[in-house]
This record gives sequence, C-alpha cells and structure tokens, in this order.
Amino acid sequence: MQEISTRLATIATVLAGIAAMTGLVVSGLYVDAPNWVQQAQGTDLATLFLAVPVLAIGLWSAQRGSAAARLAVVAGLLYLIYNYAIFAFSVAMNPLTAMYIAILGLAVWSLVLGGREAVAGTEGLAERLNRRAAGGFLVAVGMLFGLLWLAQIAATSATRILPPDLVKAGISANPVYALDLAFFLPLCALAGVGLLLRTGAAAFAIPLLIWVPLMGAGVVGGFVLMAAAGDQAGVPVAVAVTGLGVVSSVLAAAPLVRPGSSASPPRTARRPA
Repeated sequence: MQEISTRLATIATVLAGIAAMTGLVVSGLYVDAPNWVQQAQGTDLATLFLAVPVLAIGLWSAQRGSAAARLAVVAGLLYLIYNYAIFAFSVAMNPLTAMYIAILGLAVWSLVLGGREAVAGTEGLAERLNRRAAGGFLVAVGMLFGLLWLAQIAATSATRILPPDLVKAGISANPVYALDLAFFLPLCALAGVGLLLRTGAAAFAIPLLIWVPLMGAGVVGGFVLMAAAGDQAGVPVAVAVTGLGVVSSVLAAAPLVRPGSSASPPRTARRPA
C-alpha cells in the first residue's frame, strides 16, 4: 500500500506544480471576483514555492528511510487536500477544474492508503518536541480559529448579513469554515492533546506543525496581492498569520536540532549457573 500511496502523492505533487504555475502565469484563467482571484493566486504562490518543494524533497527522502520526511509528506498532502477542496468546490469552473479534482482525489487516497504507515514508528521524533509548547500551540490554534469561525457563522445567522470578506470574494458560503471546523481544527486539537497526555494522537503533531505555516503562506500570499491592488484591510491579519507560521515552524524544527534521548541499552539475560 505504501508504494501505491507514494506514487499517488508523486502524481499529485506534479499536477499541483503545474496547476499553480498555470494559475500564476496564465492571465484570465480565474474568472472569479478580483478578491477571490487574489486569494487563489496567493495559494498558488505557496503551493509552487513551498508545498511542492516540501512534498518533492519529502518523497525523495522518505524513499531513503527518513522518518521526518514521511511526516513532511503527510503535511504536504494535508495542504493539498485542504486547498484543492476549495479550488474544486469554490473556484469558478475553468480549464483546470478537472485537474483540481484530480489533485484532491490523489492526495486523499494517498493519505488514506499510506498515512497510517507514514506516521508509524515516528514516536521518537514526537518525543523530541517541546510537548507543552507544541501541544499548547496546537490546542490554541484549534480553539482560536474554531471560536472565530463559529462567531462569524453566528453573527451571519443572526443578522443575515454576510461577512465583508465573503462579500469582497463574491461567494455566499466560506469553504474554510467547513474544512476547518469539520476536519483540520479538531485534528490540531487532538494532536495537541495527544502531545500533552502522551497518547498515540501525538504522532500527528509534527505534520500539523508543518501544515500550519504552509497554510499560512497561502493566506499571506493572498493578502500581499490584495495589498498590491490597494486593499490594505488584511495587513494586520497577514502579520498575525505570519507570526503563527513562524512559531509553528520553530516548534516543528525542534526534533531536527534536539538530540534524541539516549535509550538505555537492553539488559542481557544472565545465564543460570
């Protein structure tokens, strides 16, 4: 199964690179509202210059036995699933729509077939994390954004007025709410609690610590393009997201710079006299 998973992830990575490059260089590919186009192209920037290299290097290193690389691949696949679900469902149909769906499907099936095996045997890396800092950070991310999205949903339900960011994007429902609240924020919280309580869920902590800055890069890229077009409203959010990404990156890098705990050598059974 792992070999099939690797092949699917490789194809998804290649297609994501092609789709992101096309979205950046082909004028008029996106036919959405200007704000939504800027957000899509911000994601393309993060995909092309961060997610695809992380996946490519991760897949290459994982084939050579690197446990850290396997976790980076899981993070990259989570990134592809998240963003290409948005592209498949909430970006207006264009010549690449079938490719978006293909990337989404390939990433999902790669993770289904190989995700469990990818995180198996990586407990030693999770042990090198600062458990309190990394676990608390992941729980905080899950709670912070969960409460923020629920508050926006409640306000819209009460007032029947869409949030300004949805109005500018020209969409009536935010796919981020669904993806975050149903899947990714609970996974962040679960991994964080797993770290704090030393349960098996801690195995997903490093992939999610890598996933946070990958996702943040796409958000910041969109805000940068908006600011270049004259919309400065998202600058404070971009700064906050950048800060979260930096913190998450530092926490994720800890297993690579901290030495592993030296295990006591196994005791040899004494022969009876």
